[in-house]
Amino acid sequence: MTSPDTDAPRHRFDRLMAEADALLASGTLDEAVRHYAAAAELARAGGAMPELATALHRAAVGRDRQGMVDEAIWFSTQALRIDESVHGPVHPAVARDLHSLGVVLARSGKQAEAIGHLRRSADISSRFQSARERVTTLLALGQAQHGAGKPADAALTFSTAAEEATRLEGPQGSHAVRALLSMASAQASGGQLPGAHASWAEVTRRLAGEGAPPSGIATSLARAWQGLGTLAHRGRGDVQDARWMYAFARSLVPETHPVHEACTAAMLALGPAPTLPNGPHDFVVVVAPAGADRFDVARPTGGRFTLSTRAVTEPVQVGQVVQVRFSDAGVSVTV
Repeated sequence: MTSPDTDAPRHRFDRLMAEADALLASGTLDEAVRHYAAAAELARAGGAMPELATALHRAAVGRDRQGMVDEAIWFSTQALRIDESVHGPVHPAVARDLHSLGVVLARSGKQAEAIGHLRRSADISSRFQSARERVTTLLALGQAQHGAGKPADAALTFSTAAEEATRLEGPQGSHAVRALLSMASAQASGGQLPGAHASWAEVTRRLAGEGAPPSGIATSLARAWQGLGTLAHRGRGDVQDARWMYAFARSLVPETHPVHEACTAAMLALGPAPTLPNGPHDFVVVVAPAGADRFDVARPTGGRFTLSTRAVTEPVQVGQVVQVRFSDAGVSVTV
C-alpha cells in the first residue's frame, strides 16, 4: 500500500482509520468497528499486513468497550498472529497485541490465561525500554493475578509497577498511586496486613497537601483512608481508629460516591462520626497504645504518620488534636 499504484487504497485506508478513531473517541462504537473492519479488508487486499494488524487491534478495542468479549478476543488474536508472523515474537506491536488480548481475557474471567500474555507483553516492553507501556501492562498483570486468586504474586507485580511508575512520573503520578492502592488491596487479600497498612498510609503521605484537593487526588485519598479503616475495624478490632479513617474518607468524596456509601454503612455500628480537625497544622491522634513509644496522627488531606513519643512533652490520647509541623530540621509536635 506504499507504491504509486496503491496510493488511492492507501489514502482510503488512512481516511477510514481516521474516521474510525474519531468514532471510537466519541463512543460510536459499532460504527467505529465497521470502519476498522473496512480498513482491514483494504489492508488485506493490498498485502499490508502491519496495517491489517493495527486495524484488527483497534476493532478489538471497540468490541471490548461494547462488552462483546468473544469478538474482542477474536480480533486481538488475529492481530497478534499477524504481527508475530511479520515482526517475530519480540516487537512493540506484539507487546501491544498481547496486552490487549490479556486485558480482554481477564475481563472475560480467564485470568489464568491472561497472565501469560500480560507477562510476556511486559517483558517485551522492558526490552524496548517502553516504560509507560510496561507500567500499564504490569498494572493489568497484577489485576489478573489478583483475580486468579494469587494475591501474593499480584502484590509483587504492583510493587514493581509502583517503583517504575514513580521513576517515570513522580510519586504523585496517577499510575504510581494506582499501583500502590492496588498493592494494598492485594496485600490485604493475602493476609499481609502490616504491608497493606504501610501501602495505604504511603498513599496518604504522597498525596498530602493543603486545602481541598482535586477530585482525582481526593478519590485516591478516600480509597486509602477506607482501606485503613477496614484494616483497623476488621483486622485489629480498633473501633476508634476505624471511625477516624472512615470519617476522613467520607469527607473527601460526594455522598453519592461508592466510597462514601461504603464508609457510611461501615460506621453504622461504630458510632457517630467524629469532628475532623480544621487547622492547617492540626492532626488528630488516631492510635496511641498505652506504654508504647509511638503513636499515629492523621488528617484527611495531610497524610498518616507514625511519630515517636519523644516528639511530645506529655502523653497523648486517641481523638486529641495536636499541631504537627514538618521541616528540614525534623518534626515538631505541639500538644
